Formats: sequence, C-alpha cells, structure tokens
Amino acid sequence: MCTSLIYRDPSKGILGVGFNRDESVKRKPSLFPQLLESNSGKAIAPIDGEAGGTWIGVTQTGEIICLVNYYEATLKLLRNPVSRGLLVRSVLLGERTPESYTDSELEKYYPFKLFKVSKEKTEIFIWDGKTYQTETDSETFAVFGSSFTQGPKAQVSRRETFDNNFRPSSLPDATNFANIAKSFLSSHLPEQGALSPCMHRRDAHSVSRTVIVLDGASVYFSYKNSQPCEEGPEEDYNFTLTEFRTSA
Repeated sequence: MCTSLIYRDPSKGILGVGFNRDESVKRKPSLFPQLLESNSGKAIAPIDGEAGGTWIGVTQTGEIICLVNYYEATLKLLRNPVSRGLLVRSVLLGERTPESYTDSELEKYYPFKLFKVSKEKTEIFIWDGKTYQTETDSETFAVFGSSFTQGPKAQVSRRETFDNNFRPSSLPDATNFANIAKSFLSSHLPEQGALSPCMHRRDAHSVSRTVIVLDGASVYFSYKNSQPCEEGPEEDYNFTLTEFRTSA
C-alpha cells in the first residue's frame, strides 16, 4: 500500500522520488529522518516505529532506495517473517547489495518490489515469494503503486492521475519537481479512496509523505509524518552528499 513517483533528468543531474507510505491505522507512528551509519556506508531515512527498518532513504553515494509491498504475488503465510524494512536499511547502508540476496534467504520475507534509483536508471528487484527477478526502467517520469485491496488497479489509476493532471509540459528543475510530487501525493483524484495517491480506507491510509531530490551533489529531503492531505508538521532538510547530515 504505497505510491512512488520517480523523476530523472540526467542532462541536468537531477533525480527525484516522491513517496507515500500507506499503512494500517493501528501501526505505530514512524520517526523523522535521521542519519544512519555503519562501517560500509551512510544513509538518511525515516525509521519504522515497530521494526526499526525503513521504506525509503538516500545514500551518501547519491542513490535513493525504496520499497513497496507486492500484493499481487501469491501470499503464503510466514511463521516468523523478517521485516522488509530491515532489508531496505541494510541496502541503504551498503551492508548488502540487492543482487546478493538468494531465493532461500528471501523466503523469510513477504513479497516486495525494491527500487534502486540512480540518475541513469531505476533497477527494480522483485520478490514474489518464489523467485527473485530484476527489471530496469529509465523513463523520465514513472509512477509505481501497490494496494492490498485494489492490486494492480492502484498503479494503473495513479499513473493515469499523474499523466492527466500533474505531468508537466517541460522538464522541471529540482524545486518544481518537489512541488509537483507534493501536489500529486496529496491528491484525491479520481476520488478520495483506495485508488487515490493520498489513500483513504477505513482500516488504512497514507501515513506519511517523503520527497527526496538530488540536484548535482545537493540534496533536498522533505518528510511529512501524517496524512499528506491534512495539516501537520513537515520537516525539510537541505544538505550535500559531502556534508551528509540532517542538522545544521
């Protein structure tokens, strides 16, 4: 239950990702973005309030990693599943590469699509519960989505919403893309509900909005820890890949 908008303009060195996280109304709130460090790398990411993993972040090498659940896959009940957010955290910190995971390791995880986004391309690592495959996308704009109740219809609908209402006539700069992403992810088109980018259901809804934009070595990271369409606190971070931090 998530929506991701990816934008790239390699000629200007611009890369951006906007992301709505959709979760159960019973799930614990997440923590605002923080600096993560290990012996193998650094990343900045919000933190899941339950398992301590994450669903999106940016690495000090200038890649954006994010994950959506893959509800269209055949769902097999797992006895002791590992949080998919811990996998994202390991990839962000360079402790593992997406390619290094084996089918036998991934049997502990529910299905997912992991996105490794660079200025040249998006690599999509797909675990369907049985096989682990890779796809590549290099479109200027791309919308990906998942939905527990609507399946692939959610992605189709949200792509149509973006193309018909938010896709700009010319390539935006970093600031304009951030504004486009925020508007799209706050939208209730075609109507407020399970298919809208800002998702609303009785049992679940969009719980946060993240926008990350790289412009050369400069990074803009915006995080709203509440429903995108509502009034609520929003933190903006501006830093560089060399001065990699969330505080002044």
